[in-house]
Amino acid sequence: SLLLFFALFRIDAIHKAFSHICRTLMPFIIGGALAYIICPICNFFDNIYNKVFKFIKNEKKKKSLSNNLSVFTGLLIAILFIYFMIIVIIPNLVNSVVRLIQIIPDNVNKVIDFVQKFLNENETLMKYSENIIDKTYTFINDWLGNEFLGYAQGIATGVSTGVVNIIVVLFNVLIGFIVAAYLLTARKKLAKQGKMVVYSIFRKEGTRSGHLDSVMEEIKYTDKVFSGFVNGKILDALVIAIICFIALKIFTICNPGKEMMSEILIAFIVGIFNVIPFFGWYIAWFIGALLCLIVNPAQCLFFVIFNFILQQIDGNIIGPKILGNTTGISSFWVLFAILLFGDIWGFAGMLLGVPIFAVIYHLIKKWVFKRLQINGMENLSEEYEMEYPPNEREKRLES
Repeated sequence: SLLLFFALFRIDAIHKAFSHICRTLMPFIIGGALAYIICPICNFFDNIYNKVFKFIKNEKKKKSLSNNLSVFTGLLIAILFIYFMIIVIIPNLVNSVVRLIQIIPDNVNKVIDFVQKFLNENETLMKYSENIIDKTYTFINDWLGNEFLGYAQGIATGVSTGVVNIIVVLFNVLIGFIVAAYLLTARKKLAKQGKMVVYSIFRKEGTRSGHLDSVMEEIKYTDKVFSGFVNGKILDALVIAIICFIALKIFTICNPGKEMMSEILIAFIVGIFNVIPFFGWYIAWFIGALLCLIVNPAQCLFFVIFNFILQQIDGNIIGPKILGNTTGISSFWVLFAILLFGDIWGFAGMLLGVPIFAVIYHLIKKWVFKRLQINGMENLSEEYEMEYPPNEREKRLES
């Protein structure tokens, strides 16, 4: 209780210290995340290389060669993917933004002409609008004279800080790839060491205070939830982005000579935000529709209708095939996890909050069922399981 009181009393200092540690260890955090994502690719190629080099009699040399080549292949695929993003997607994004900046003034002028024409035909509205315009003009003049300088200084400071942050992020990613290479190369050794640490701390089941088997089960469960959710979400987002790009490209081909928003930009937005559960679709829908509306209202209408159909296909066919019920929690708890962890960790929290909460939910559920059994009320847990039976995906996760 004293430790809890101290933690609550010094929560700001603890949060500051934790943030400082996270910033210091950010290259290792990024490297660990990259290694975790690339690890399935390395394991896949490791099995292939082991079969290819089966003619090597020395088992140790064969495993070392297969391991090193699998790590090289996994990192090469990741680097080529990032290279594709930089060389193909980013120039298109820049061109789209430039084209938007060029198009917006013309569209604004069209809107102004339409409003002026409408107001000229309605004298009452014209009087009200003149009054509003005068007040707005006065407010803008006062703002430019008094507050704009402070805002400009803040913007300049923000831009310089943003440039520094981008350089820091690039440096952290570069170091992160080096860390990932080390982690992937030594992944089997590190797994053995981790297992030894767990076995040294916990006792086997059947002995006094024995929780070893339970701990190992929960570690495996956590790995299944995180790997299934994160890798599945990335693959799902990639598939959806490709489908969206193809559909928008077909629409552009069917309407030759007309100005269209970049298909790569819209598909990129849809893919990026599709990684975020629940909210991602709607954010991408709104941004994509707004960008298409600025350039071509017909493309906007097509995007809205197609995106709605694609959302239904993804929710009922593509998503379940790739992800299944990876987390085993209801939509309510998904929304709760996104809001909670999104507020704490931002975009990373919105992405990782769902599997983190799924693991917490699973641990609480097992603890409650165990306490019911100890208290001789296991009939309540049996009734719950009969009324709300776990689906096949939940059974596979717990097996």
